[in-house]
Parts: sequence; C-alpha cells; structure tokens
Amino acid sequence: MYTGEADWTLIGEVKNNPRMRIPIIGNGDVTTPERARECFDRYGVDAVMIGRGSIGRPWIFEEVKHYLKTGECVEPYSMQWQIDIIKEHVLRSIEWLGDERKGIVHSRRHLAVTPVFKGIDHFKPTRIAMLRAETLEELFGIIDSVPGMVNSELRVED
Repeated sequence: MYTGEADWTLIGEVKNNPRMRIPIIGNGDVTTPERARECFDRYGVDAVMIGRGSIGRPWIFEEVKHYLKTGECVEPYSMQWQIDIIKEHVLRSIEWLGDERKGIVHSRRHLAVTPVFKGIDHFKPTRIAMLRAETLEELFGIIDSVPGMVNSELRVED
C-alpha cells in the first residue's frame, strides 16, 4: 500500500509494442514536473496521470504543464497564493459535496500533507487544530493565522 516505487518498465514495454494501437497512459510516483517529463521521454507514454502527487498540492498540474511547455520550473508560489488555493479547494469540496462538514472532512487529507506549512516551527498544534475544525469559519480562521506565524524571511517551498 503505497510502498516502494512504481515500476514503469511494463508500461514502457506495452507502449513500445508495435501491435499497440491505443494511447498508453502511465501512472505512479509522478510528483514533480521533472518526473513527468522523464516518464514521457523514457517510456514514451502518451500521457501521465497524477494522483497522490496532487494531494495537498493541487497546483502541480499547472507546474507540470509549464515545465512540459518551456522546460523551466515555475517560480515558487508565495505562501499566501498557496493558502488561497488551499482555501479554494476546501470551498469547492463543500460545493461539490453539498455540505460544509463533509467538504471539510474531505479536505482534511490535503490539509494534513500540504507542503505549504512545511518548515514552520512548532506547527503541530496548528495542524491538529486545522484537522479538527468543524466549520468553515473555524478552519479558515486557523489557516489565516498561519502567515503571521512565519518569520517574514522564511521562504516556504516544496
């Protein structure tokens, strides 16, 4: 269960089989734009799927698209930009599920692993509070307090 590394060799063999006439989509351990490019180049797939690599980091799709188009990584996003995206994600989960509590619960795993809060000293109690929040007002109050916790010189990156 999510241990080890994905073995793309079979995917590459299927793609390179001359009898294969359908698009082949590779999946597994695509967590960076560079890895996506490597999978296209090394295995010849027609597309890559990104699953767990997007949990807590929904902007990875934009990063991959930019990298594939330009060969360059995007500039690191500001903490506030990332927080705004995380909040938008929570709001869309609530809208999709039609219930505030269900939307918040659905978003918790994204909040738990997002790199946005990586490197913040003594963040554990705040993370626990975020994961226990029951209302949107409570959750966003906690999230909005985070930038104030960070030294203005700290650059939070993945």
